[in-house]
Amino acid sequence: MRINIRALFFCLSLSLTAQTVQQLESTARERLAAKDANGALAAYQKLAELIPKSATYQDEIGFLLAATNRSQQAIPHFQRATELDPQSGQAWYHLGVALALTKQTNSAVTALQKAVALAPGQADYRDRLALAWATLGDSYQQQRRYKNARDSYSQALKLNPNNDLARNSYGNALVRSGDPGAGLKEFRSILAHDPQNLQVQVNVGFAYIASGDFKAAIKHLSALTRDHPKDAGAHYDLGIAYKQTDDLPHAATELERAIELDPSLAEAHYSLALTYIDAPDKAIEQLRAAVAQRPDYNDAWFTLGTTLQQQGDTQGAIEALRKSVALDGLNAAAWNNLGLLLRRSGDAAGSAEAFAKAAEIRKAEELEKEKKLKQGSRN
Repeated sequence: MRINIRALFFCLSLSLTAQTVQQLESTARERLAAKDANGALAAYQKLAELIPKSATYQDEIGFLLAATNRSQQAIPHFQRATELDPQSGQAWYHLGVALALTKQTNSAVTALQKAVALAPGQADYRDRLALAWATLGDSYQQQRRYKNARDSYSQALKLNPNNDLARNSYGNALVRSGDPGAGLKEFRSILAHDPQNLQVQVNVGFAYIASGDFKAAIKHLSALTRDHPKDAGAHYDLGIAYKQTDDLPHAATELERAIELDPSLAEAHYSLALTYIDAPDKAIEQLRAAVAQRPDYNDAWFTLGTTLQQQGDTQGAIEALRKSVALDGLNAAAWNNLGLLLRRSGDAAGSAEAFAKAAEIRKAEELEKEKKLKQGSRN
């Protein structure tokens, strides 16, 4: 009988591979039981070399890397696992978590949506997706993209309606995107079962201000500051409410108290400066404090520049207005004021450039207005 040597070697190779795989899997389990993550990781890495098309091994490698604070290194393994087995809800879930941990929130949401679609009964998957949506909403809020934030929080609450933190943020996004009534409704739904929630109570006052009901805002926030005299946010919002009614003395008192409690409130410094209409030196001091706390605070830089200009501080005004146009290059008034100051300081070329920029912006604005008027007449 003739023996097929090639077939024999192939069978022996398969047998040896199977034995090695069994031994390595046993080692991995033992290392995990002993809480030796690196030992288990080494075993799974060898297994992945032997069977490179195993989604399970790639997922295990990624999990162990993430568990040992190496989430960025874990991501390619989770991605490979989802490529090898697109129906693995667990691999998609692990990928989403790793992406979230590395601040890649948009991609995390996409991965977690696939995990939930594949395993809708997994509460952990839904909770993590809800958290990712809420985190995405927080990111949009920080960028002042309030409509995007509103939509993200809405998705989070569909998955987890009991998340009061997300609901409060959702209410805030609704107010800031132009729907204070809807925001107020969300705040009240939280207070219905958590009436002592101070942050939500402050946000109710904020919603009243946004809706133009300053009387209700002052009444609500005055009571709140009496009950919670050390809450900077309540004093700040009360100051804004008073300022909106042109009650500048009361506004200044509340804003000063807010700053005393929390000097980092850049908006409070800025708003307080606007109450000092007869005290330019005090206004300048507060505007400088505002930009010190928030260097990208364009309104504060512009107001500081114009106030210094009025006080005859040409160089200081130039510096502030340069900051302003660097942050917002489409402010024609800032460019025009800068042009005037540069001409006064003897910088003819710089002055001409600033005036040209102002003229260019105004021309573009006029063209845009004409375009809208023509579109309106057609409609």
